[in-house]
Amino acid sequence: MIHDQIDGWRQAASRFPEGRMAKHPTRRSDITARLVEGEMVVLDRERDLVHQLNLTATFIWQRCDGQCTGEEIARQLVEAFDIDSRTAEASVGLALQQFERLGLLERA
Repeated sequence: MIHDQIDGWRQAASRFPEGRMAKHPTRRSDITARLVEGEMVVLDRERDLVHQLNLTATFIWQRCDGQCTGEEIARQLVEAFDIDSRTAEASVGLALQQFERLGLLERA
């Protein structure tokens, strides 16, 4: 089951637009987020939605500050979670894609 999930992440990351990982993802400034028991709860008042992020997504979200590129976030993920770089890149790519789809990131 875990291998299927990892394969899914890799497939999703391979569909991530070329060059997107090189950009500096930035959280929308009007979003409220709070850490609750190790997971981030994100409140989007504009869309009247609440999102609960798992541990990995929380780690990625916290680095969407406009300072780090997706590639840098992936490298940090490798170190923090002791995973291979390919899995980290896929995880970051998928998370950024989802954050963007949900409208949680500033438009470039």
